[in-house]
Amino acid sequence: MSRTPSQAAVETRWYDADSRFIAAHHQPALLIELAQDRGARSHKLLRHTGLFLDDLYRGQACISPAQSLRLIDNARQMERGQELGFLWGSRLFPGHYGAISTLLQQAGSLADMLAVIRRYQPLLFPWLVPQVVEDERWCYLVWLDPIGTGALRPFLTETAMSAVASVSAWLAGRKLPWRYLFHGKAPAHRAQYDVYFGEHLRFSAAVDVMLIERQWLHQRWRPGSEMITTVARGEADTLLAELGAGRGFLEVVYRHLYQNLSRPLSLEQVAGHFGMSPATFKRKLKHHQCSFQRLLDDARLHASLYLFHIKAWSNEQVADYLNCNDPTNFRRAFKRWTGSTPSDYRGQILTP
Repeated sequence: MSRTPSQAAVETRWYDADSRFIAAHHQPALLIELAQDRGARSHKLLRHTGLFLDDLYRGQACISPAQSLRLIDNARQMERGQELGFLWGSRLFPGHYGAISTLLQQAGSLADMLAVIRRYQPLLFPWLVPQVVEDERWCYLVWLDPIGTGALRPFLTETAMSAVASVSAWLAGRKLPWRYLFHGKAPAHRAQYDVYFGEHLRFSAAVDVMLIERQWLHQRWRPGSEMITTVARGEADTLLAELGAGRGFLEVVYRHLYQNLSRPLSLEQVAGHFGMSPATFKRKLKHHQCSFQRLLDDARLHASLYLFHIKAWSNEQVADYLNCNDPTNFRRAFKRWTGSTPSDYRGQILTP
């Protein structure tokens, strides 16, 4: 079926690294104050960000993801210890973000809370995207990069996971039994992970993911107000609409690739889908610290993990779905993505 112009317009709406929509007096200001409390100087924190302290106090400045990443990098480099990401995350939610914070406070279950975080992600945590996947036993929260976080990805993953763990514990009135997998190798500050996340964690995994048993999803925490929730949702949807784009550029491209893995995909075809020449498309990906092949590999890897772990497909079935020439080529590709063959990885794909 061919796409209508209106369909194409919806599919190509995005925010990118230079879109100015992050309220500087929200998450960035919290990071600045935390860093200052830990000895950082404000003029060094704001270096090359285009921000001034007066902008924060006026409460009207909006910055782009690129500017915020510069601020985050400044704060991370000036950190004397290794706790800043964990501390920032633990104080992010429910926050003071108007109607969206109200929705978080009114969430009556973990499922409700995750739905709010997912829907309003661009305004709550624009640097990483939580993708919720379920099987018969587990709920998985897989983190995707929508704007090109580069070397800051581990720090932002610490922050995002801390935020979810902290707000879910606050709403539930108890610490929930989350488990954690991290794509990177164990960092030098591994002890901080143990302190903030507990013993159920593992490094060198295929993806960054939090998981919890499904039984926790729909246990009711507290009765919320239907009236307050309805009004807050309307206000929050208005804020999201004012942004003009619901998803980050890399996420939009990734999702297009993921949804079309069963047919051949080329850079030229995908560039055309988004109304760009191949050269422009490549430049835009590079500006977001990414490449077409990397996004395609990510989509294929995530599809493989899903089909192996949740659908119990064979190597041959997954290879066929991904348009690999034969299972041998698929095994080579999977080892390149994860460092292990599919057979070696099956027993511990998504469990610590």
